[in-house]
Amino acid sequence: MYWTETEASITFRFIIFLSAGLNMAQNLGWNQFALVSIHIYLSWFIGAVIGCLLSIPLVILITKKYIMASCSFFVLIDGIIFICAPASEYALIAARYLNGIAVGVTTVTFLIHASEVTAKSYRGYCLAMEQYSISVGIFIQVIHTSLWAEVFYMHGVLDLLLGCLGFASAFIFTIESPIHCLRRGNETMALDCLARLERPKGVKSTTYASLEEHKSYIRENNKYDMIESLKLGLVPLVKLMLYRSLMLTFGFSLPLTVAVQVGTLLSLGLETWPYIVYAALRLLGSLITIFTVDTLGRKFISLLNLIIIGALLIPIGIFFSNQYNFLDKQKMAIVCTLSLLIQLFAGMYAPHTSIYVGEAFPLKVKPYLLSLCIAVEHIVHIVTICVLLSTSSRNYLYQYFLATGLVIIFTFLLFCAVIPETRKTSLSEAQSRFQKLLYLKLY
Repeated sequence: MYWTETEASITFRFIIFLSAGLNMAQNLGWNQFALVSIHIYLSWFIGAVIGCLLSIPLVILITKKYIMASCSFFVLIDGIIFICAPASEYALIAARYLNGIAVGVTTVTFLIHASEVTAKSYRGYCLAMEQYSISVGIFIQVIHTSLWAEVFYMHGVLDLLLGCLGFASAFIFTIESPIHCLRRGNETMALDCLARLERPKGVKSTTYASLEEHKSYIRENNKYDMIESLKLGLVPLVKLMLYRSLMLTFGFSLPLTVAVQVGTLLSLGLETWPYIVYAALRLLGSLITIFTVDTLGRKFISLLNLIIIGALLIPIGIFFSNQYNFLDKQKMAIVCTLSLLIQLFAGMYAPHTSIYVGEAFPLKVKPYLLSLCIAVEHIVHIVTICVLLSTSSRNYLYQYFLATGLVIIFTFLLFCAVIPETRKTSLSEAQSRFQKLLYLKLY
């Protein structure tokens, strides 16, 4: 089994996704620019959408090494801007665009690459690293915002270091996907990539077995042209638009940030420890998932977490629906507690979305559908931010939490019937299960 080299080949993306967590948290309320324009809240997400769209031709035409090096360079430039102009709104917006573009491209590239180079026995662990790394970045950003007054300079230093590490790692650790090589008719390079993924390195009988498995996967997907592949990908796309693009945003959003901050302020005053617990619980949830997803499975655990999130969101909406509840410290303390608990289960849910997105789509249309799925996720954040910052916060929060809680409960029932279990399946089998409209088994 090729573990160490595979892990090194993909987990250095942790560096860029950590930067993604820092910037996402800043744009979802963990910041110190409450009085500036709405553009600064939206810029990172707009950049991420642009990055998702740019990733389509890049993934098809350019090797992963150069894509990841370019994205790391963007993060490096972003860090330099933060250090040099921490007080300039326009500079910060430009830096966020650069980071968002880098993260958008990296996300699509990583999810495609990790699904192709990892063995089925630990594919879940490797794909889950995307959301786990983002949770680490969120944790760091929340601590900075909660404990220190000046965070922009330190944010820039972190991005600068992460960009440098990512740039070096891209050339040292990146191993090209064997599937990418085989699709270009280079079987020798594909075999070399597989040999580098072995432990210890070298061509063995298992290397040839892996090569044949990849060739079989490509042959199976080559039976269909682009139109047929697109048709096969529509059912998985609809499922994952709901499962990833919509549900993931409900677990970490600007309204949830407002809820925990309001609940804390009105019940505990200027205490900041609930904010640290808030981020720490999300990190803990993600950590639990990456070590259990290949043993306990994906479907049952993720849906259990999802229904709990929905059940916790509705009471927050009920408390916010009555303006007199804002004067009740006990009720605001309950809002704070519910917000903290949501992060634990959202942290456990989030990595499952990365796994399913990496496994679901047919090979020929995978870059297109995967990038669309990730782009819609960021568009949902953009819409939510625009609505929250342009309307009465109290009225919007009351409606938002009730609506999202009810939507989650409804989609939970739907997912029980349509989301497949893909633990320890080949990519071909995982795609086949996603293409079926119904999948009623929990395991």
